Amino acid sequence: MSPRTGRPPKMGKSKNISLQLRITEDTSNKLCELADYMNLSRTEVIEKGIDLLYEQVNK
Repeated sequence: MSPRTGRPPKMGKSKNISLQLRITEDTSNKLCELADYMNLSRTEVIEKGIDLLYEQVNK
């Protein structure tokens, strides 16, 4: 019997940190609209936004 079962993590990285935040309805609508337009999950949109800001700060 294999020690691990289930779906392997995307891109080889396990997402083991949970984050809960409160946002306005307007921000939520923008997030959902972006996710639908880009065909990504809301989490992926947030991660891409963080990556973009991080790159700008570290130039």
